[in-house]
Amino acid sequence: MRMAAASALLPLLSGCRGSASAQLNGDLAERLRRNGVQDPNCEWCGARDAPDSVSSKAVLAAADEQGERISIAGTVFAADGKTPAPNTLIYLYHTDIYGIYGRRGEHSHGRYRAWVLTDSRGQYQFETIRPASYPDSTIAAHIHMTVTTETQREDWIDSILFDGDRFITQRERVVKKGGFDAVLKMEKNDKDVLYGVRNIKLD
Repeated sequence: MRMAAASALLPLLSGCRGSASAQLNGDLAERLRRNGVQDPNCEWCGARDAPDSVSSKAVLAAADEQGERISIAGTVFAADGKTPAPNTLIYLYHTDIYGIYGRRGEHSHGRYRAWVLTDSRGQYQFETIRPASYPDSTIAAHIHMTVTTETQREDWIDSILFDGDRFITQRERVVKKGGFDAVLKMEKNDKDVLYGVRNIKLD
């Protein structure tokens, strides 16, 4: 089963390289940032802050950071759930290993935040550490995500959750926004890194 899962993930990982690479710049960057939520009081958004250098791959946590390494890849599809959606900006962020976002001097979303831009196949990938649940809470550990396109305003989708987390409720297992199951079954690869697939369907 593990070998089959690894084989299924391989096209996604290889698809994030070479001719399918994506780069946010110029007019595209401006259009996507303009479609981000501009309200400075918005607590979940981040497209408006996207830097000019965004590609289909991102690393949120440096190799020397404490925590269990994870790698997540996926494909963003149009509303039909079949057509790949290139040039989709994904903003993501999560807590540290203690369940905390921003500490003193950091952005309110913390230092584990990044943007990825889907490539010509609609694919993206990011690496980070596994986040922790909020301190003294029963909220499952999660990774927040928003999606923005040239024609679609920034909106949140179901946060990534991790299968086996004792705090996941039945309600959270119901797909609400994003079109695919956001509760990921993570498996370790030959580099001892947990990996999973998070596909997304746009509204």
